[in-house]
Amino acid sequence: MDDRIWNCIIKRLTGTETEESEKYLGKWLDEDVNNIQQYNEICLLWSLSVRVGHLQPEVQVQDLLSHHPEPSLKKTATIKHFWKYGIAASLICLLFVAIYQYSGGTFKQNRTQEWVVKRAEPGKMLLVQLPDSSKIWLNAGSEVRFLKHFNDAETRSVILNGEAYFDVSHDAGHPFVVKSGELSTTVYGTSFNIRAYGNEAETSVTVNSGKVGVMAANDSGKVVMLLPNDKLVYAGRKFTKTIVDTEADGWIRGNLVFDQTPLSEVFATISRKFDVRIEADVARYQDCRLTARFANQPLSSVLKTLKLAMNIQSTQMGQTIYIKGGAACSNSTK
Repeated sequence: MDDRIWNCIIKRLTGTETEESEKYLGKWLDEDVNNIQQYNEICLLWSLSVRVGHLQPEVQVQDLLSHHPEPSLKKTATIKHFWKYGIAASLICLLFVAIYQYSGGTFKQNRTQEWVVKRAEPGKMLLVQLPDSSKIWLNAGSEVRFLKHFNDAETRSVILNGEAYFDVSHDAGHPFVVKSGELSTTVYGTSFNIRAYGNEAETSVTVNSGKVGVMAANDSGKVVMLLPNDKLVYAGRKFTKTIVDTEADGWIRGNLVFDQTPLSEVFATISRKFDVRIEADVARYQDCRLTARFANQPLSSVLKTLKLAMNIQSTQMGQTIYIKGGAACSNSTK
């Protein structure tokens, strides 16, 4: 944690926060759920120090001296003074030590062990129910992480790598935040789909019901609001917002929907869904895009459509599919 973040947290805890420090701290918190966890831990330590600081030192000193000869008034005052400021100094030292440990010491390892990881293997989908009754459907080859003590956090934070459909339980007091690549999506109670595979150039958010706010890591405080049927695509550090008429959760029922999708992503999607390996000259198809819908069709039907639409020849040997041929594409739709 750098000095500026630390100063911003101190200003918030001491009630001296400025508009600039509030904005800077908010941006830091949105960058990573680990930052939120670290901030909450600091706040907890701070609140504990305040509680202990409110104890009556006179009573505790009297308890400590109850079995010893009564000291003079001067010594009593000195002991009270030392006790009061000694507690404060000790708590400050404890706070700094705890912050250091949580930042890079042994406690950081313990905190890492508190994450729950769920993964859908290639060719399979997985339904995950969170402790707050929210549901996540993971698409093939996708992974989601959330804190073990999910309900105890002020923010319900989830980290996604891949594609997932969310049905979030409403809780106005505890925002639901999904971190996916460079995007952070914040909701209170809604259903939406996020696609953020690490090997794809585009990240997308599609809303089925409710309202969500999406923010990129490189945009200071800029939030794009999405309503039902809104789709937001993030690529090249730019947002593109459109209205779609397709169901955001169609893939849960086995459907494949491609809308001007680069052929490299089409191959990757087929590979994950059917748990096969595709061997193809990706550079040959870099300008090719596909628009097609497959309603829970088998792999053979998908490959047949590619052959008819783009003259692509495919040969399957075991779990490997070899792709050859195809019409030349030059910024055209196929």
